[in-house]
Amino acid sequence: MIKVLLVDDDYLALEGLCHMLQWDSFNGELSGCATDGAEAIDMVEADPPDVVIADIKMPRMNGIDLARYLYQNHRSIHIILLSGHSEFEYAQKALQYRVADYILKPVTRQKIKELEDRLKKISHELTAKNEIRRLTGSENLRDTLLTLLRRGANEEVNKLLLSDNLSKALLHDSAGTLGATLLNYLFAYQSEIIRNKSKLSGFKKEKMEEYWRLSSPGERMDYLLSLCQELMDYARSQRNEYEQPIVTRCIMTIQECFSDPEFNISQLADRTNLSLPYLSTVFKQVTGQTISSYLSQQRLLRAQELLQDISIPIKDVCTGCGYEDPHYFARSFKKQTGMTPSEYRNLYSSRDLPENLADKEETL
Repeated sequence: MIKVLLVDDDYLALEGLCHMLQWDSFNGELSGCATDGAEAIDMVEADPPDVVIADIKMPRMNGIDLARYLYQNHRSIHIILLSGHSEFEYAQKALQYRVADYILKPVTRQKIKELEDRLKKISHELTAKNEIRRLTGSENLRDTLLTLLRRGANEEVNKLLLSDNLSKALLHDSAGTLGATLLNYLFAYQSEIIRNKSKLSGFKKEKMEEYWRLSSPGERMDYLLSLCQELMDYARSQRNEYEQPIVTRCIMTIQECFSDPEFNISQLADRTNLSLPYLSTVFKQVTGQTISSYLSQQRLLRAQELLQDISIPIKDVCTGCGYEDPHYFARSFKKQTGMTPSEYRNLYSSRDLPENLADKEETL
């Protein structure tokens, strides 16, 4: 909602503007009516409006002097002047006070429509500025962006930056403040993935200079999207370089220890000196499966191998592949193969394994 103050020494003109304007069309409300610039100033100081629509020729303080006062004390307030053809020189003088909008008298229905269009534009600008201020201080936006960057969620990062409210705010961000805030979030993420401090400082300086050289909000928005992609690509290459050896070590440790019934994934984390949540995440990203499923898979393969030797009692097969409880071993084996260990042994010894089970063995 934008608040509009009307200023004119002609009461009928004020009355006409009040009734002719379609306030809902630009989401506006009447802040008040003043009959000269001095009275308008008192009203502005008591309750600042978003827009002042004022006649140029008025007693005590005219529209030009009012424009000068607003320029010096309330630069965020938009001012629109009503002027006659004979007052064009005054209108030119008002340019220095950032008055760029005029409605020439007499005020016709067509000119009211033009005024409403201008007020719509101002309303959209103010809405965007408010959204820019809100987003610039939003901890939720920062946390969401950093979380997505850390996950390497490229599509979700793009969706966030191109979301309706954020993209509109960025495209109205003529000062570049919201974009610069997002850029600093990217630098925070950058500091997490680039360990070389001198390289970090140089990268930040280079990217900030590139950003401020861009002239339009659209170019800056494209730049942010591009930089997000660049940082995620770099993080992915760093993860691959760092995480592959971790996963290789995990696999070797599991293959060495899975036959020990006391071995579990917590012990695996202890052996690699890494936290279990981090280790689980890295393992899943590199292999596409969880550590628990991989450990169970290795134990199952070992169980199938031991069951093929009928001289080994099933209870020894159980302990030989890392299970303490024979009943749990039997349930787990059946869940993964569709048959009990005894049924598997009997089928294998008769060389009559079902085709689908053979396929399962090949894929495990």
